[in-house]
Amino acid sequence: MAVAVQFVLESTYASASPTPAQVWRVLDWFSLAGFALCCIFNFAYMRAIAEDDVWGRIASSVAFYASVVLTLAFIHNFVASLASGSDDILFWKFINAAQVPLFVATGARLYRD
Repeated sequence: MAVAVQFVLESTYASASPTPAQVWRVLDWFSLAGFALCCIFNFAYMRAIAEDDVWGRIASSVAFYASVVLTLAFIHNFVASLASGSDDILFWKFINAAQVPLFVATGARLYRD
């Protein structure tokens, strides 16, 4: 939820303290933990689906592989940001926009089960 709020409001306080970059730096650590948990939960969900449930297998596989791809993209940009500050802003926008629905879908599935 914090990522969604920061994503929407970051341009409204660009000159304030703390800066949006400082807020993102803190949120990135929480996002890293969230991505790890998302991959773990989606993997467990994928392994728990019965062999004869074709649509369940497809949905769980898509959720797992989407979380892995997004996690790898996040780690790539996060490490680049920490190491040299050469991260790609447009790539961050894509990651943040995709992260929120992925986390919501994973959380909703965990809540239902």
